Amino acid sequence: MKKMLKVVLLLSTLTLVSSVYAEATPQKLAIDRDGVKVWTYKEDGNPTMNFRATTVLDSTLVGAVAVVMDTDHSAEWAPYTGKALILDRNDQAGTFILRMDLDFPFPLKDRDVVISGRLSQAPDGVVTIKNDVTTDGRAPVRDKFIRIDHYQGLWQFKPLPKSASGKPQVEVTVSGYADPNGMLPKSIVNLFVQEQPFEMLRNMKNYVKAAKYQQATVVGVKEF
Repeated sequence: MKKMLKVVLLLSTLTLVSSVYAEATPQKLAIDRDGVKVWTYKEDGNPTMNFRATTVLDSTLVGAVAVVMDTDHSAEWAPYTGKALILDRNDQAGTFILRMDLDFPFPLKDRDVVISGRLSQAPDGVVTIKNDVTTDGRAPVRDKFIRIDHYQGLWQFKPLPKSASGKPQVEVTVSGYADPNGMLPKSIVNLFVQEQPFEMLRNMKNYVKAAKYQQATVVGVKEF
């Protein structure tokens, strides 16, 4: 049952009905362990819960962003994520379109979602990756998948002062919403709105330490 909900990724999971969580919305702290916190909250018109999850990584800012943008390997750290197909990517503009496959346990049918994303960095150094559901003729609906058509998400990377040991640190927050469609109990879906982002960020804490990310460059992102 742990594979009941595949929320993003990206991007992410993929994040993902307001692309930024509303401060005024009452939120419940659902998980607080292993350095990861997950809040859930309800938005009018959404049948399932929104979430916001955060943690602090021992990582450069660019390294943390590079992990999320490396969609070829997202399944290695983002639970229940399948193959990602890049349909369009413009690093200079910070935009991309991809189809993400989501693995659901038998006998449930797998899902997929087509995402349009944009990466940007603010003057204070904070990097955001905003994801929205989209349609694209290059990614038609397939018989073996249920298409998710209600999804929004946001990744936020905030540079922090170095740790006491001199290591760079980044606060990572992912928030969003996804309706997996189909005949699934809402109570089960809402449960994994908590577990999936928790596991994703917990895995990311170690995964980001790989040299290929700590030595990476990302177009449009600079250290602060």
